Amino acid sequence: MLRSSRWLLGALLLFGCSSGDDDTDVVPTPRDGGVVETVRDGGTRDGGVAEPDICDELALARQPFATADTTFAFGDVAGDFAVDTLDGRWVLSDEWTGCESYTFLNYLATQSGFEDQLWNSTPSVFVDTPINAHFFFMASIADDLDRYEKVLDVKTRLDAAIDAASDDEAVREAQRRRFHYVLDSPLLIAGSVGMFLEDYNAYRRSPESIVDLGDRGRAPAPAPFFFAIDRDQRWDSGGNLNQTVGSPPSFRMASYLPQFFEYKAGIRDEQAVEQGVETFVIVDETTTDREMTRDVTLPSAAEMESFDTLEFDVSVTCRYRNVFACSEWDRIAHVYVCLDDTCAERRELVRWITPYWRRGHRRWVIDASSVMGLVADGGAKRFLVAMGPTWERATERDIRITLRLRDREGARATGTTLAFTGGNFDADYNTRDPFLFTPPANATRVELVVILSGHGQEAGNNCAEWCDHRHQFTIDGTDLEQIRHDGDIGSAGGCGPSAAQGVPPGQYGNWAPERAYWCPGLPVTPIRIDLTDHVTPGQQSSLTYSATFGTRPPAGGNISLNAYVTWYE
Repeated sequence: MLRSSRWLLGALLLFGCSSGDDDTDVVPTPRDGGVVETVRDGGTRDGGVAEPDICDELALARQPFATADTTFAFGDVAGDFAVDTLDGRWVLSDEWTGCESYTFLNYLATQSGFEDQLWNSTPSVFVDTPINAHFFFMASIADDLDRYEKVLDVKTRLDAAIDAASDDEAVREAQRRRFHYVLDSPLLIAGSVGMFLEDYNAYRRSPESIVDLGDRGRAPAPAPFFFAIDRDQRWDSGGNLNQTVGSPPSFRMASYLPQFFEYKAGIRDEQAVEQGVETFVIVDETTTDREMTRDVTLPSAAEMESFDTLEFDVSVTCRYRNVFACSEWDRIAHVYVCLDDTCAERRELVRWITPYWRRGHRRWVIDASSVMGLVADGGAKRFLVAMGPTWERATERDIRITLRLRDREGARATGTTLAFTGGNFDADYNTRDPFLFTPPANATRVELVVILSGHGQEAGNNCAEWCDHRHQFTIDGTDLEQIRHDGDIGSAGGCGPSAAQGVPPGQYGNWAPERAYWCPGLPVTPIRIDLTDHVTPGQQSSLTYSATFGTRPPAGGNISLNAYVTWYE
């Protein structure tokens, strides 16, 4: 059936596949920063009435088409480009809204078999991606007809998946508009995409692209089989498409990338319109340091009473073009408030897990309002930012971390005290005294706040990173609801969907399987348990804590835990 279509491609190649009379449009070379002037802005066209577009449908903020950078590194602004597809000519600036992302899957004809494994995987997963996510399927194959058949095969399978997903033809058509099957040889795509590939391939061939990993050898930069332009019009590397280390690549892993773009754009759009936020910079620099101590002066105690929300905006960028120059391990990262000058005594405010090897920008806004009592007195504060062990291989990153205060007209945490910490998950783990505390007489709410993640892999049970560790707190003799992981620990794709909550997909490591209480590249969300009905303000209460491996005693690894009692006024 596909071979019989060769005559059609011959006609398309001979006479051009674009519809209409605009086949002679010229897309300026991106090195000069030029762009086609047509920009979708929700206004009128040719004096007519503008039709609603994806920005209107999703109530998203439009972004103007930006002037391209003259370089092609990941994170640079992408310029205009035009491609000939099975459905006609497609030009970025004509289609640009700032409400959509663009992911490219490039079949590279090598002898490894990797590409065939990827392209033979199931493309139907793309039907469930955000409706404002576009995908371009292209093939680095010299023969025009073979290239045509390669992308046509994907189209045939995707069209069948779209038809099976809905009986509504309008829904089907909206889906089809998101998928583009490129006839051009990728290196010859007019404008920025072709230039990006040419520039990156030249970099890969250069000696400086090789990363020396010491006793692990020398690592070349990976091939450009997966990359993207995000909603900020910036290049993203896409990254790795293996679901687990050693498993075959799959389209499913590519389907998570637009969710990550939506998450980052959501932060951008929300902060663009918010009001009444006071921001304090803790770190804003390019560094190889893993630990940084910084002094910040917060508002006075009286002024702090006007805020009920404490957040940390964490932004980290690896600008290396070879991903293997980026940090490679899923390490525990924290922001602490120091209780003494040396920070020997400190309290954890927020925690996240660093991603495996991943180029580009990641960002999280982490809510710490439930432990705001740790900084409620305001004034001069010292903070420690820890992003892994200090002995780890130095990798340069752009780091910006800000503390944010605002009022959401909710309850305000006025006091927070540390009750329990974790440690080695062994026979001595549950040897601990009760924690005695007395909520103030004017407290309106009392909470237990637990920051929890398990680490280490004990032989035989994979505790405490991959095992079912459970945590029991008891207040004045009454058991609270047991803390248990509600997901499928070890599930191969368990962390993939968390791209919508900020996990950077495409990490070069075992990032997609679900851990106990955490994912690589994700903030660790505090577990909050209401104690209000179990305590009496002004009177002492007793809190106890123990943990088990399933229903058995602790079995190895380490539990990183800080359990606080917080009260609100």
